Amino acid sequence: MGVFRGRDGKRLVWTGLGLVIAALIGLALFRYVGTFLFAIFVYYATRPLYRWLDRYIDHPNVTTTITILFVIIPLVAIIGYAGIVALRELDQFLAASNLEAYRAPFQPYLRLAHHGNIEQLIRSFRSGAGSSVTGVLRQGLPSAVQQLASIAGFVFSVLARLFLMLTILFYLLRDDHRLRQWFYDSIDHEQRIVDYANDVDDDLETVFVGNLAVILVAAIVAVATYYGLNFLASGGPVVGTPVLLSLLIGIGTLIPAVGMKIVYVPYGLLLLGLAVTTPTPLWHPIAFLVLTFVVVDTVPDFFARSFLSARSGIHMGLVLLGYFLGTLAFGWYGLFLGPIVVVLATHFADKIFPDLVDDLLAN
Repeated sequence: MGVFRGRDGKRLVWTGLGLVIAALIGLALFRYVGTFLFAIFVYYATRPLYRWLDRYIDHPNVTTTITILFVIIPLVAIIGYAGIVALRELDQFLAASNLEAYRAPFQPYLRLAHHGNIEQLIRSFRSGAGSSVTGVLRQGLPSAVQQLASIAGFVFSVLARLFLMLTILFYLLRDDHRLRQWFYDSIDHEQRIVDYANDVDDDLETVFVGNLAVILVAAIVAVATYYGLNFLASGGPVVGTPVLLSLLIGIGTLIPAVGMKIVYVPYGLLLLGLAVTTPTPLWHPIAFLVLTFVVVDTVPDFFARSFLSARSGIHMGLVLLGYFLGTLAFGWYGLFLGPIVVVLATHFADKIFPDLVDDLLAN
């Protein structure tokens, strides 16, 4: 083709093809930008562990799998524990509710099924005796099927996003050196770009590892505080589920501005409501709120963040601003995108922008 005859024509064609490919990849990532950014966050947060394990395990696939299990196992444990607590609360609710009338029509058939008397069960359904159950099923089956379909769609969407996140995380951990080497070779090891990329990479690791460390420190301090409070309380435990509440408080530290207060303040108000309406002592909610604010909210946030910010080249105020503005501008995934933008912008302003201005003024 004529467009390939000259050097400029080839460059134009290849540039156009590259833009099309980049647009397609960008479109695919944009639809799952939250999943991709969460994978980036987990990658930087767990990369030190991967590199430490890589010193002793000479199998990248095994090392990557162990690193990912370090994330998955606690996640599954938290979800499982929360599910057990939710089921327990649901069981207490159903026990206190008058639902036996709805269960009564099904009891004879459930008993036959339990004993394995299938023939009698079929005859019961064919006879008029099964009309009550049939009527209940006819009335409730369409809505039940619709609800099950909605639930199944939601579960499939969550599992698909989880699989995508784990896939991105796996190959980032295992092959990040190849990606880095490809990039450096592509830019012919231009020193200014290499320095900029290395500085951004190091600070992103520091920031995201710092987030993970603050979560762990906050959760550990909260567990110790609440178990100690329950031990000192004579009229029953103050915190009913200290482990679950502590884990939620640790995760709450990721939320900009509000932080863990979004977890412990409503719980404290719930304890206050119980103290007003039940014989629960009034000092329970007061002690909970005071200890949580003084010990759990202050110690991890002040000491952990101060220590970690000293290791980074980014001012902690800028990082917190990135969290806050990122969430306001982009939604929940702004929690991860905001700090990335702050790190990119800070190093650009420090290393690239002055040289660009000098070149512009020189011309």
